[in-house]
Amino acid sequence: MEFRILGKLELRFQDQNHDFGWTKARQVMAVLLLTPGHPVSDRSLVAKLWDGEPLDAASVLRPVVSRLRRRLREIGATGGSNGELLRRISGAYILETDAENIDYHRFLRLCKDAQASAESGDIEHALRLYHDAESLWRGEPLNGLPGTWAETTRQTLQEDKLRAVTERIALELGRGLHNQLVPELHDLVARFPLDETLVELLMRALYASGRQADALSAYRRARERLVGEFAIEPSAELCDLHQRILLHDPSLAAPHPRSTSGPTAPNYLPVDPLTFTGRRGELATLTSDRVLGGTAVPVLAIDGMAGVGKTTLAVHLAHHLAPRYSDGLLYLDLQGHNATHKAVEPAAALDRLLRQLGIPGTEIPDELDTRAARWRRELAGRRVLVVLDDASGHQQIRHLLPGEPGCLVIVTSRRRLSGLEGAEPFPLEVLQPEDAAELFHRAAGTHREREPEHVTKVIRLCGHLPLAIQLVGSRLRHRPTWTVADLAARLSLDSQRLAEIRTENREISAAFELSFDALTPFQQWAFTRLGFHPGTEFTPHCVAVLLDRPLADAERFLEDLVDYHLITEPRHGRYRLHDLIRDYAVSLASRKSESERTGAVRRVLDYHLFLADRADRLLYQHRTRIPVNLDLPPRTHPDIETTDQAGTWLATELDDLLRLTRYAADHGWIRHSALFPHVLGRHLSSWGHWTEAVTLHQIAIDAWLRLDDQRGTARAMTDLGETLWEAGRLDESLGLATRALSMQIALDDQHGIAELLDLSGRVHWDRSELDVALRFLQQGLDIRRKIQDRSGVAKSLNHIAGLAHDKGDYRTASDRLREVLALHEADSDLRGRLVVLNNLGETEARLGNLSAALRNYERAATLTSEMTPKDKAGLLHNTASVLQQLGRHEEALERYQEALRTYVGIGDGRREAQTLNSIGSCYTDMGRAGQAIIHHQKALSITRELNARQEEIRALLGIGDAHDRTDRHETALCFFSEGLQVAQAIGDVHQEANCLDRMGSAAERTGDLQHARRLWQRALALYDHLEMPEAQPLRTRLRDLSEES
Repeated sequence: MEFRILGKLELRFQDQNHDFGWTKARQVMAVLLLTPGHPVSDRSLVAKLWDGEPLDAASVLRPVVSRLRRRLREIGATGGSNGELLRRISGAYILETDAENIDYHRFLRLCKDAQASAESGDIEHALRLYHDAESLWRGEPLNGLPGTWAETTRQTLQEDKLRAVTERIALELGRGLHNQLVPELHDLVARFPLDETLVELLMRALYASGRQADALSAYRRARERLVGEFAIEPSAELCDLHQRILLHDPSLAAPHPRSTSGPTAPNYLPVDPLTFTGRRGELATLTSDRVLGGTAVPVLAIDGMAGVGKTTLAVHLAHHLAPRYSDGLLYLDLQGHNATHKAVEPAAALDRLLRQLGIPGTEIPDELDTRAARWRRELAGRRVLVVLDDASGHQQIRHLLPGEPGCLVIVTSRRRLSGLEGAEPFPLEVLQPEDAAELFHRAAGTHREREPEHVTKVIRLCGHLPLAIQLVGSRLRHRPTWTVADLAARLSLDSQRLAEIRTENREISAAFELSFDALTPFQQWAFTRLGFHPGTEFTPHCVAVLLDRPLADAERFLEDLVDYHLITEPRHGRYRLHDLIRDYAVSLASRKSESERTGAVRRVLDYHLFLADRADRLLYQHRTRIPVNLDLPPRTHPDIETTDQAGTWLATELDDLLRLTRYAADHGWIRHSALFPHVLGRHLSSWGHWTEAVTLHQIAIDAWLRLDDQRGTARAMTDLGETLWEAGRLDESLGLATRALSMQIALDDQHGIAELLDLSGRVHWDRSELDVALRFLQQGLDIRRKIQDRSGVAKSLNHIAGLAHDKGDYRTASDRLREVLALHEADSDLRGRLVVLNNLGETEARLGNLSAALRNYERAATLTSEMTPKDKAGLLHNTASVLQQLGRHEEALERYQEALRTYVGIGDGRREAQTLNSIGSCYTDMGRAGQAIIHHQKALSITRELNARQEEIRALLGIGDAHDRTDRHETALCFFSEGLQVAQAIGDVHQEANCLDRMGSAAERTGDLQHARRLWQRALALYDHLEMPEAQPLRTRLRDLSEES
């Protein structure tokens, strides 16, 4: 876990970058990151971030910190004693994390260690530490954060960096690196022209490089600016240096680096690339003691796809490490992937390397082995750095490696060099977004920074690939009439993207073509056909189906392409193409016949539809379904025999299945676009993916209409209605159910009619129209009994039991649930048993049979094979509720918290809010009102964000209860009243009565008995109307109140 403020504010966690959401949350996190482990008061936070506006500190901070905590939980970042990184303490907030987890504090520690090393005389170690410290910077600190505090802090942080850079340069000048430092110092003086220390260092570097006139000119420019702008002369130290340069003071001569090979050590490195950008993390890794500090010869094998920047990184790294290798810097292009030249043979490579060391051609042996021996002998005892660029494979470079420690070899290749024993493999990935943006601005010109959103789009369309970004940026630089938006529009056309990524004499496709040409004929044939695949990821089974070849052939092919960096393996057994390489494969595939394309796409769609249907049948055995009826099953597929395998397969493939559904709809595969939503919809809804499910079911309805299939259309409308009901979109669900019901009646489909009557009943139930709901549910039950649909009868009875439960008729609910349980046990329906045991536990708890409720939950807990994570969380929540009623609050909290973590993890905000409310209720029972209010407030924020009005009412009542328990009755009344307004707005009569009942109790405690009586009378009228059991105890309280008065 690494918090980053030296650039864009973000958290690096589990190899992914995460932001902190909205601006105020990022600002709060920034303040706390500067003082980890130390409390920052509310007043101090507000003063910093609201620019001194007079605000109630606690109230404005609470929702900000709540969102921030929620964001950290979503990421999975934990810490502190209770798992929370942000802790509240005595009117302040504290970030509980080690300073080493924050890049800025690690930077400061590295600088401090570097200073200590320099003072002790270990200059080499000090320089390494300074370079490590500087590598942590990714751009402008706190990038994008607004406000006076952020700007002031940003300036302070940049001053810290400048101080470190200045100290490092002073040390490097002392090591005789004046030539290499002049460009960097020119850039620094241009940015900080009034910094006399930098001017002094520049003058020293120029003079030591033999450029006395330039050194004097640097002094003159600095003096003119100081006198012209501030009417002051340069410092005495700078004036003294100026005089010493005029007098050719010999003490200013450059120190000479240590060398065992004389003053003319060979240097064949290409110029350090001006376009080098970012790669700070990569440089830190490649220069770490772990990589370079061993006893053997370090061999860094940098591999990666075409255009990812291997050579640029290798050359820059070589320049960075040059001071450590004073006996020579060698470079050789091995031409492993060259359109016009063959790869350099090992013997020829050794010849060139020996000549770079100064060995005359007449002394170079003819035989490969003796030539390699001479090479190793020449390097023995020397410190030489060798860059071997663009290797075709490990055999090309095996003879080029030194035999003794002291040297360093950096190899680049488009292939994984797994056969190179002892090498440190370093697969190079594409650029991070901020580095990609910096590279684009360098190539296109900094004036393009005014279009950040379009720059982001261009970078994404280039797949963050450095070569592609450079090409489009350079092209834009030479098109002054184009905007970045114009460029993004041109790149957005998939069929033209590769052709647009070019300059006058370079094209991105040419780089890919060289990698393609290195493949065998079979590999080229198979790679081309990957361009037919409509998804983004694929497995060996899927590729075997696509190619219509045996599984073993597909597996070998995919492994070969991974080695060539033409595909990646982001997860074990799952492969994908980089977006631009996908475009290249698509361009190759476009040259093949339409019949070949159609056959390949049909096989892929059939394969996924077959497996999705198989998984759906295992997971949801008793749902009404449309038969898939494929002509032929796929020739190979993974084993899906259990519910665990089915659930895992669907979860893994879900993103690609959604893409395939949209592809089928967009490309005329009408029946597939009708069937995919049907086999995926139940799973999507079970996991709370209602938005995606709604979109898919709408696709299905359109497809069935195009096929003129009334039964399919009615089925798809039913599926959509069910999903809308689960998503809480009740009016839409009821409207769709009514239309579909008319269609099913016309088709005389009794199963479909019963299902839609049941759905309509559930919608009316959720709208608190309980009598209407019961009529619909009973009609559905009657039809299901008539057609002997045992599974349907069980569903109807379960819903009727739930309705009875909500009306307070718990005995009837229990009887109906036992009927359902008997049906599920007779049919060996394990999932049905799971649902009913859970419901039965809740009903027994309402009847006061808490031990019986726990027994039911324990029986349900044994059916783990049928449980989704959401099922397990629901069971934990219900068990916790019973434990709470038994007074076992700590055990209840433990289960509530575990359920909460699950809901946060799967992104189910509604149940997250429900569980937070339950935790709040438990804290209220424990007399911990403060904790109760905190959790109800969290729930309230979520419910308002999701428009989950039922749970919003519960949150408001929970806050009111906590205040009421601590004798803050007037405050409690306010929250109860707010809950009443929500209940009336959504027409929830039961909750309206509940709010009025609580308001009456709070009013009674304030001594306003008349107001309490009026409120209770209104509540009683509503309870009586709904025939709710709460009516009788309230009637008794009203009678007692009358007697007292």
